[in-house]
Amino acid sequence: MSQETCHHRVDRTGCAGRKRGHRSCRPVDQHPSVASFESDGTLDGAIDRIHRTQMHQIIVCTLCRDVPTGVRSGEALCAELRSRLSAQPDLVHDFTVEGVACMAGSARPLTVAFQAPGKAAYLFGSIDAEADAGDLVRFARLYASLADGWCNSGQRPPRLAGKTLARIPAPGKPADGNR
Repeated sequence: MSQETCHHRVDRTGCAGRKRGHRSCRPVDQHPSVASFESDGTLDGAIDRIHRTQMHQIIVCTLCRDVPTGVRSGEALCAELRSRLSAQPDLVHDFTVEGVACMAGSARPLTVAFQAPGKAAYLFGSIDAEADAGDLVRFARLYASLADGWCNSGQRPPRLAGKTLARIPAPGKPADGNR
């Protein structure tokens, strides 16, 4: 039986990450995906569905400093994104938000990445923690809806369209040259 879900270990009681304060994780028997547990009769099937519903990550640089003010706003953005996602019932269990000390995007601070298994990953730069939080949540909704994560700049929320630093194809899924 697979034991991984996003970055957490799972057993029959749910995500071990709950001990570290991950609000989006619940015991397996309380997760909406387990409603279909009875349909295929296996805990493995239920855990596989949990993997698919909790697979998206938003990663925010916590080291970047705002150019005009010199303030590090990554931690505040993490908190704001968690708060906004928790107010979205259809997204709250699909995403984790984590800070990381550096994503090598210091030339365009603040950087934010979106990634999920089997999907293209995105790196955005020059993020304004206050002004762009809403569009980051809108992008989260779009990203969750895309089977392969692939979208063009016209599909992204307006404030993010010109802030895309990279779109990286999923491993083993080379980009279609016609896109």
